[in-house]
Amino acid sequence: MQPSCRNQKSSHRPLAWITVKLAALAILLACAACGVKAPPVAPNAKPPSLASFGHQLDNDRLTLYWTMAADGSQPQSFTLYRARTPLAEKPCDGCPLVFTPLRTFPAKNPEQGSLTLILEPGFHYGFKLTSTAENGLTGPESQTILIEY
Repeated sequence: MQPSCRNQKSSHRPLAWITVKLAALAILLACAACGVKAPPVAPNAKPPSLASFGHQLDNDRLTLYWTMAADGSQPQSFTLYRARTPLAEKPCDGCPLVFTPLRTFPAKNPEQGSLTLILEPGFHYGFKLTSTAENGLTGPESQTILIEY
């Protein structure tokens, strides 16, 4: 007895489903690999970096000031980071400071800048600054300024 056509079709059906599933999986993986990428950056572009970062404390007024290094790109904005813990808490030896962004502001002068803050008494403060260029490159962090007030 010869197998009917009906049996022959059903024997090829699992192979067809496997082929369809593999094709769908390949399309899904190809689409997942396509995503939004960052804008291209020239390979020789240098991020803006700070040449100096200092401070002056006058009562509760803290003025932070900085100058930019001449070898990087021009800064478009700055981000100031602050760490703050109460003086009553003893800092542990070797524990890192926890910095959070305090303020991001535009670069009015691409070579130097300053910012004045009012400090609340009774805290250990830490401040550091980064600069960001128009192309999105962020420069290295400044050294950390530590103050007890």
